Amino acid sequence: MKLKSLGWLLVLLLAWIVFFVVATAAWIGGTAWSLALLAIVWGAFLLAELKRWVPLRDVAWVAGVAYAVCVIRWFDLPVEALSFTQRWLMMGADLLCLVFFALVAPALLAWVAQKLRPAAPPDLPVEQPPSPEMRRRWGPKD
Repeated sequence: MKLKSLGWLLVLLLAWIVFFVVATAAWIGGTAWSLALLAIVWGAFLLAELKRWVPLRDVAWVAGVAYAVCVIRWFDLPVEALSFTQRWLMMGADLLCLVFFALVAPALLAWVAQKLRPAAPPDLPVEQPPSPEMRRRWGPKD
């Protein structure tokens, strides 16, 4: 692993911690604040996909995962009050939440960005290779 890659991983880890704290504060502030933060995170991801800005896309993805962990922490019930089966159901719900925010939502946003992205400019016209008849007609000076 290059030092540059390790530095980028440290930046993403720091971004995760910052967004986790911001998402926790948003959840404490209320549902409107948390939904506004989610809209900002997903809007940044969509913009990064549209403009093909990979660093912003990575940071927005990390912010979405931090938001998912915050949702999991916010909606978790006290484990001591649950039965064994309910604990497993809660862990399954937590896993589904994490899968949604880490995999499904970014995939859907990337698909939307692909649909919204303007069509690629057409390639430059290329001269067709000569047919055998054209090569037969050509003289030595052609």
